[in-house]
Amino acid sequence: MLWVTRHEPHVDRCASIWLIKNFIDKEAVFEFISRESEIPKDAIAFTLPKSELKPTESQTTFDMLVERYKLNDPLVLRIAEILRDFEIEANEDIENVKLKESTGLSFILKGLAHTSKSDHEIIYKAMIVMDALYAELNARAKGEN
Repeated sequence: MLWVTRHEPHVDRCASIWLIKNFIDKEAVFEFISRESEIPKDAIAFTLPKSELKPTESQTTFDMLVERYKLNDPLVLRIAEILRDFEIEANEDIENVKLKESTGLSFILKGLAHTSKSDHEIIYKAMIVMDALYAELNARAKGEN
């Protein structure tokens, strides 16, 4: 399936793409468009003005995907909390986050835009970061750390 979102994905969109690719649509293909662009008819859009899946005052796009696709993996739910802490509760202000993980994850995912030449390169790197976060949360849940 084709999924579309805005150019220069940052924290919520990077994590949402990881979620889509790993838990919703393993064959997903991503295209990046401007806010003003028409959404292709055969695409699922997210975090675009005309899309259903976009952040609200209380939910990230990641939260909305978890809810829509009825995901209940405890580690995914923990990642949702980490994202919500930065994106919603701290209003993207690093000084106001409550969870330590929120600071590190947001710095790294936002920094990918500074070290990448394209949206697809950002996502490639973000997938590695999110896989590592999931693996570390899994190891901690098993008492391995």
